[in-house]
Amino acid sequence: MSDKPIRISREAARRHTEDMTGKNIVITGATAGVGKETAKSLAKMGANIYFATRNPDKTRDTIAEIRAGLTNGSVLEHKPLDLNDLDSVRQFPSLFGDNDHIDVLINNAGVAHETGVTKQGIERIFGINYLGHFLLTMRLMPHLQRAKGRIISVSSMGHSSARREHFDGPFHGPCENIHPQVLYGRSKAAQILFTKALQRRLDQNGRSCAAASLHPGAVRTRIFDTYGVVSKAFILMLWPIMVDVPEGARTSVYLATRDRPEESGGKYFYYGMFRKGIYEKPGTALVNDEALSEQLWKQSEELVGEEFAVG
Repeated sequence: MSDKPIRISREAARRHTEDMTGKNIVITGATAGVGKETAKSLAKMGANIYFATRNPDKTRDTIAEIRAGLTNGSVLEHKPLDLNDLDSVRQFPSLFGDNDHIDVLINNAGVAHETGVTKQGIERIFGINYLGHFLLTMRLMPHLQRAKGRIISVSSMGHSSARREHFDGPFHGPCENIHPQVLYGRSKAAQILFTKALQRRLDQNGRSCAAASLHPGAVRTRIFDTYGVVSKAFILMLWPIMVDVPEGARTSVYLATRDRPEESGGKYFYYGMFRKGIYEKPGTALVNDEALSEQLWKQSEELVGEEFAVG
């Protein structure tokens, strides 16, 4: 395994394509923004795309739009999933046959600056961005291991706002006394911590799956619609140097199709804001804290009421 960090230019990332014919890919949040563009790009490469989404009407329209631009036989199918409800997540694997394989799981769905709780009473941002994806990944692990699959979590540079004490709770209730940006940063740091803890377990048990996380870049998407006035003003200043949605999908597509996925295992990738391109980055010291990642793993098991062994 190479330890040399990758640096892929903007032009090389734009040209990157692979033959994904017959590969089965599950993508959450694939009806808008980066997720939709990721699905479109991978379908054009021949992959079968399973849209793990909540809204059947929006998903049907998205599938029709993508299918209209295809010239291959890629399967595009809706598999209902509500990350706001852990019961829905638990039921999701039953939508696949016992012997079906999943080559790539892309944990893409996310919310920002939203208040409230999930159906199980978990703080909403943490529940949707992280905890639902934690349970989804672990429940799909048999399908992923059958294909020596890849687990890709779309995090954010927003993880840098997370602090150690944020992981001491609270996780239940709306957490109205905590700023949404803090809750968002915690959820995105959690995705990276989980990726690293999962890869350690995969490596220890000789499993050939690879888990990676990423920041897609500062992307012009509708996620900023929920931001407050001050945050929106800051985003407006950055708007001219931000990237469009197709460019924002390139890191997810690259990691889903990389020739040597084992070289991505446990790592965090970043699409540059000023020097455009894909880079391997260490992330903050917090997301490289092994003790914290193990603490989060145990907390996650307690919150979902299940324990998971990889192997």
